[in-house]
Amino acid sequence: MGNAHYPNRRQFLWTAGIGSLSLAALKASRATAAGSVEVEGIAEDAYIWGFPLLLMKDYFDLASRQSYEANRFTLSTRLSTAADRVAIGPNVDTLHGFAWLDLSGGPLILHVPDTAGRYYAIQLIDGYANVFTYVGRRVTGTKEGEYAIVPPGWDGSLPPGVKRIDAPTKHVLALTRTLVSGDSDLPAAQAIQLQYTLRSISGYSKSGAPPLTTESALNVFPILNLADRGPAFFDDLGAELISSPPPADDSARLARFADAGIGPDRRPANGADQQTLAALHEAVTSADDRIRKANYSTQVNGWSVNYKITNFIKDPLLRASANRLGPGGHVAEEALYFFTRTGPDGKPLTGAGKYRLRFPSGQLPPVDAFWSLIMYGSDFFLVPNPINRYSIGDRTAA
Repeated sequence: MGNAHYPNRRQFLWTAGIGSLSLAALKASRATAAGSVEVEGIAEDAYIWGFPLLLMKDYFDLASRQSYEANRFTLSTRLSTAADRVAIGPNVDTLHGFAWLDLSGGPLILHVPDTAGRYYAIQLIDGYANVFTYVGRRVTGTKEGEYAIVPPGWDGSLPPGVKRIDAPTKHVLALTRTLVSGDSDLPAAQAIQLQYTLRSISGYSKSGAPPLTTESALNVFPILNLADRGPAFFDDLGAELISSPPPADDSARLARFADAGIGPDRRPANGADQQTLAALHEAVTSADDRIRKANYSTQVNGWSVNYKITNFIKDPLLRASANRLGPGGHVAEEALYFFTRTGPDGKPLTGAGKYRLRFPSGQLPPVDAFWSLIMYGSDFFLVPNPINRYSIGDRTAA
């Protein structure tokens, strides 16, 4: 057999044992890597899905820290100007207001006055940033009325004449908009919105607390960066899912999130190993980037428009993207927002150019309430100018 070397039985077993250990370690390494990739993919989807929920929670907490009283409206006393540098994209057509509703104590009664045909809208948004209905001209008309905003699972009776509105979550954001037709109309619009009140069902026989006022109620909605939380985002999500249980039709998603340790009362970042923490961190970064880059608008003749914004947005990425800069974008049935950054030559709009928007005779925008063309800077804030004119529209003097 020549000089060929054959290991004895002990050598063979020892070598085989080492081989088995090496193979086992290799398999474990590959399994761990595959597991991290799976965790990262699931966590990325969970971040996008949970983004609106934590965004709304942060805004609620921010209002509380700034001593804005829950279950009471706070209203702007003036229209937006170029001095407002918090909430982007303000309109200069309506007075704004808000109230955070805490329904944990039972229904709240919303009272609205007769606005005599004046456009107004009170937009109701649940804890997942879903617009679930409106009280206002389009949906309920402009007559005086009372509406009970009812928490999930409440089965009590309401006073006669009070219309029931079921809220999907116990925390609700109510955003108000009241049309102003020029400076001379401002006092009348202010008087209308001061009649928006809230009171508990137990205090139905009493008058609701009058709204609070401030120069700009929009300043409580700055742009927030949730990605700064890193992996702790998922721990915060687990806690908030206890307070705001997920919709039943999202049960399949929650079951998948559970595979990565994400869900109600789960703390996947707390005590996780370094590889899992790295996967969660990458998921946050990637998911936040997807939200920022998502485009939910439709292109029409060089303009972008929000046709896809609906009462309940089923696509998690669309819902997250639509709320990234703050809550309160109208659904398409309530208002359409057309915007463009470029002129007919395809070049960016600039103050050095002159532009003309033409409407053929008899073909002004076919709207039921109002329309306006507003000029924003590249940052989507109003542009300062010597005559303090930020828009032209159906109420602009000739």
